[in-house]
Amino acid sequence: MLKAVKPFPPKRKGVASFTLLIAILIVCTAMVTVLAPVDTIMVSRRLSSWYFRLALTIKSIYLAEPEETEINGLQMEKSSRTVYSNCAKIEIINYHIIEGEKSFDFEIVGNITDIS
Repeated sequence: MLKAVKPFPPKRKGVASFTLLIAILIVCTAMVTVLAPVDTIMVSRRLSSWYFRLALTIKSIYLAEPEETEINGLQMEKSSRTVYSNCAKIEIINYHIIEGEKSFDFEIVGNITDIS
């Protein structure tokens, strides 16, 4: 004799896990919002944008010395000076990159001429 097998009721573990995940997400979002106000988040986003554009500008300068005064929305001023050693004349190029109140200076070695 065969017994009729009743199907098991579906388990609802997946729904509970998903609900718990959503609850944790809401709590974490509330904590981040309380700890870091939106204006702080926006300021850090603008600052990271500045550093990213600065890195692209410096890369462009190292790859090919551009003649423009504005690269990636940043103003660039270029000046140079010559330094003499015992047997060489060395050109040092100074770059001053500006955007609003933020600025960045760096120098690279230009032409080196043997004077001996």
